[in-house]
Amino acid sequence: MIRGGDESSDWLDVYVPVGALEHAGIAYKEGRPFFRSAVMDDWLAAIGTETFKAASFSLGVIGFEVSGCTDASAMAGRIPEERDIGYLLPKGEVLHYRAANT
Repeated sequence: MIRGGDESSDWLDVYVPVGALEHAGIAYKEGRPFFRSAVMDDWLAAIGTETFKAASFSLGVIGFEVSGCTDASAMAGRIPEERDIGYLLPKGEVLHYRAANT
């Protein structure tokens, strides 16, 4: 976790080596750009959802090398229709997850 001086600077980065996915037998190529696993993405989204219950956050992103790719202010409260990555975006007290779909 990277903790900054204000509310917009807190980051939680989780990295799973591709070799670990192979060793676990999880498909991660799936014909999509970049290395990605729908199973892994959904698992990370579930972790993010549980984390949100204890420590709310303004945006979560899930995918290959997504750290710093966007921030909550750039999202303006909206998740894109076409997504190369997954998003966890709160609206009030409810966290919404939209998986990558391209």
